[in-house]
Amino acid sequence: MLKKYAKKYAKLIVGQLFFASIWVFAQLLIPRLMVDIIDSGIMIKDMGAIVSHGLAMLLATVLNIVSLMISLLFLTRVTAGISRDLRSDLFGKVIGWSKETRTGFSNSTLITRTVNDVKQVSNLIDLSLRKIFTLTVTVIGSLAISFSLDAKLASIILIIIPVIFFVGLLLTTRALPQYARIRKSIDRINQLFRENIRGIRVIRAFNKSDYEKREFEKATEDAYEANVRSESTMMLLSPLILLFTNILISLILLTGGGRAQIGTIKLGVLVGLIEYATISLSNIQQFASIITIIPRSKVSIDRISEVLSTEEILKIKEDGSESYEEGISFKNVEFCYPGYRRAALKNISFSLIKGETKAIIGSTGSGKSTVIKLLLREYDACQGQIYLNGRDIQSLSNEEISQTVTIVPQTGFLFSGSIRENIQTGKKDASDEEIWEVLDMVRMGDFFRESPEGLDTHIAQNAVNFSGGQKQRISIARGLIRESDFYVFDDCFSALDYSTEKKVREAIKEKLADRGVLVVAQRVATVRDADEILVLENGEIIDRGSHKELAENSEIYKEILASQLKSEEGEIR
Repeated sequence: MLKKYAKKYAKLIVGQLFFASIWVFAQLLIPRLMVDIIDSGIMIKDMGAIVSHGLAMLLATVLNIVSLMISLLFLTRVTAGISRDLRSDLFGKVIGWSKETRTGFSNSTLITRTVNDVKQVSNLIDLSLRKIFTLTVTVIGSLAISFSLDAKLASIILIIIPVIFFVGLLLTTRALPQYARIRKSIDRINQLFRENIRGIRVIRAFNKSDYEKREFEKATEDAYEANVRSESTMMLLSPLILLFTNILISLILLTGGGRAQIGTIKLGVLVGLIEYATISLSNIQQFASIITIIPRSKVSIDRISEVLSTEEILKIKEDGSESYEEGISFKNVEFCYPGYRRAALKNISFSLIKGETKAIIGSTGSGKSTVIKLLLREYDACQGQIYLNGRDIQSLSNEEISQTVTIVPQTGFLFSGSIRENIQTGKKDASDEEIWEVLDMVRMGDFFRESPEGLDTHIAQNAVNFSGGQKQRISIARGLIRESDFYVFDDCFSALDYSTEKKVREAIKEKLADRGVLVVAQRVATVRDADEILVLENGEIIDRGSHKELAENSEIYKEILASQLKSEEGEIR
């Protein structure tokens, strides 16, 4: 996965590695020049050699700083670019999923994967190019120069390094399962936090605060234990490496000191070997401290790959069957939700053409919303066919369905921003006159005219500065400004009083007189003016007809009528 995303930034990565190599070369050159200063300058009292090698050390330092700055510039572009591309692809993948495909991932885990896991991968790329690469090259370069100075003493360094790598590998392997546990714990914390913030009024109303606190504490405790176990394992690396470093320096001093006395090794070479040994093991110590990013990132990469590799379950069929009927047509549709044997819909058949208004009414759980989900192809029917303007809905893309059908949902979700921006979500080039027109239709025009900001009135996150009825009316206006053949109103009048609802419905009827309209509701007052009303019960169409016909002949419809509040009953009469 990383190769795929890194390919786009290949030139920047090559440039970064090139300048990072120069930075390492300049860094390793300084101790080597120091060896020459001691042996060729100080020991024989040659001031010229001291000055010339000193200037060379100064130039190496300048080269070290410049190359480091350039490599970091390239590195920043690479890590920021790959993070941007990953988040963009994750969002594009998820936003295009149907509800059936999205069922395998909770909202909290998708947020965590898009934010935290991508950040973890970005850290891996940053440390791989900036640290792991340079540390590896530094260790190899230090060993090479050490062997060029004195192979016997350098071999001591070569013996210690594999031992350190083995210890690091062993500890990292033990810590890996805990990092996977940490990611799952964070998912759970995000899920609980989102649910509690969104449902805080319900929690307080039912006195569930203590219970929710205990559940949140359990999730944070699990994350705490996983962090402690993983870090307590990995924290052994640094002291162990420090111990090996001191042992190595002691061995070099013990062996080299005796040879220096008998003149078989120069003092500068001995000082240089100690310097390169210290550089090697200090770099390995840094390597060990950052190597923990690898198992963490492996978990994050797997979680991101799982999302990116998940294919849409609902494929677009090229050979979809055709129908000569225009409009929306359900033919003997049956449907069961994934994992359930009980049918949510059974033998559903109806049609809707332009200029016609139909309604679906039924009690809670009767299958009304499921009909809408199948129409929007959030799921595929188990049996039967759904046609949209003569084409099998399974042969249409989401864009084609959206262009033909406008849905106004029950939940009046609004984006944070201005009223103008929210209405223009339905039609991006809508003029202010068109916006005022639809706002007047839903009886919200005067409200915003009285506001000092007008159409620039700000909508807070989750539209907390508007009531439920206001949110529903703005949502209806956003749907009405769209141009499509059919409009579906999914119980989107439920928060309106009867008087306001009647006025809004009359305005909608006038505007959409030549369009197909499907109204889904529980209130009889909402559906009474429809050309045909479908009575849904336990996933089946029990009765159908006009309001007058059903009020006389349908037992289920009579029960719904009787169960309505007296105020609504008066409105119906």
